[in-house]
Amino acid sequence: MTEGSVSRAGPASRSRLLPTLLVLSGPIIVSQFAQMANGVVDVVMAGNLGVLTLGAIAVGAAVWTPMMIFLLGLLYGMTPAIGARLGEGDPAGVAGIVLRGVVVGVLGGALLGLALSAGCGPLFRAVGVAPELIPEAIAYLQWVALALPGMGLFLAVRFTLEAHRAPAMVTVVIVVGVLAKIWLNDAFVHGHAGLPALGSAGFGAATAAVSWGMALALMGVTRTHGAVRYLWQRPPRIAEFSLARIVRFCLFGLPIALNFLSDYLVMGVVSVFIATIGAVAIGAHQIAFNILMVMLMIPTGLSMAATILISRSAGGTDRASLRPLMAWTMGLAVVSSLAMAAGLAAFDAEVAGLYTQDPAVTALALDLLWVVALILTVDVAAIALGFFLRGLGDPGSPFLIQLGVHWLFSLPLGYALCFTDWIVAPLGPIGWWYGLSAGLILTCLLMALRLRLRMAGSPVLAGAAHGAAE
Repeated sequence: MTEGSVSRAGPASRSRLLPTLLVLSGPIIVSQFAQMANGVVDVVMAGNLGVLTLGAIAVGAAVWTPMMIFLLGLLYGMTPAIGARLGEGDPAGVAGIVLRGVVVGVLGGALLGLALSAGCGPLFRAVGVAPELIPEAIAYLQWVALALPGMGLFLAVRFTLEAHRAPAMVTVVIVVGVLAKIWLNDAFVHGHAGLPALGSAGFGAATAAVSWGMALALMGVTRTHGAVRYLWQRPPRIAEFSLARIVRFCLFGLPIALNFLSDYLVMGVVSVFIATIGAVAIGAHQIAFNILMVMLMIPTGLSMAATILISRSAGGTDRASLRPLMAWTMGLAVVSSLAMAAGLAAFDAEVAGLYTQDPAVTALALDLLWVVALILTVDVAAIALGFFLRGLGDPGSPFLIQLGVHWLFSLPLGYALCFTDWIVAPLGPIGWWYGLSAGLILTCLLMALRLRLRMAGSPVLAGAAHGAAE
């Protein structure tokens, strides 16, 4: 592909909306599952090495995971911004966004890494982490700090490829990365293949090696893949790295970053409150939450694919395809969620049994899983609506709506239902899930209203995404 061959989306693409959506979402869904497996690999392998190693990795992950989520959200703004430029047939604009994304990814990751390296020790001591865990956790995080710039580079290139509707190589690299992580974890922890035996820190060293390896592999893909090779055919201009443009890039992605981070923190707050009830309560909650996250992978992948197509259509001349594209995405997401909810309701005991054989934990988990089954479709609809708005260049609305609903409605309601008799007799852990469910319903209504207003009232739907690239 050359610069001149980047064309606008056209009306003829409407007849291929469903096949295009399915082909694009498939690799993204696999990538989502593979990235989840990356964290699972560390937990499983650390657990086999003993309580101290598992605790060090768990407490370390609790610190660096929100940093990674923030960086991911900040860079995800590239997806609708690139899509809008592609829809307009503006390859120079695309190249500028990509360059700024790479700069923000690497430098942002480096700054977060420095903060992590310098601040983890004082943070652990300030919050009272068990003294025996602190040295192991710090050693682990010193290596993870080196991984964060690589993660930023990887994310910038990943979103570039996905925005160009070329997600398959991203999936291949992530899957290979998971396999490499398994081998490198073992090699760095125990000192195999001539590598140093680092103990718990080996998990961090493996994370750094895999993160940079995946980033550089994707950079190599951009040199050869026909969809993005044109990005290398023009020398970068100094003006594209101006402070003003970098700031505008970050401001466009900031609501998405804060949105993702807020969602993570909300569940952290809920987990902390439930943990005060006891081990059975937090164990059952974690089982239900983990199952919910797995079930959301397919609808989330569909919605991410829709964002790519929506931003390109909104930025070009094919805006008539927006409504059918959203309808197909929402329909597929809802149907998949209903099928999964039915399966969960039918086999809830078997699913819970994969996590625990403790009768008390299982009994409470089964109650929570029924709430998951009942609310799954609403959760899926909220996710889809949020991605639709981001695709239209409106990342601020999902952030503000979810921020307000979560912190001003869901959490207070969950606390009241769990611990107090202000509304009904105290319900325990399930009260938090009822509060979150009520918040999801309100979120859906507000985002649906915002989407309706956005579609009806804005002649330039991708204006915000376009502005992020200026």
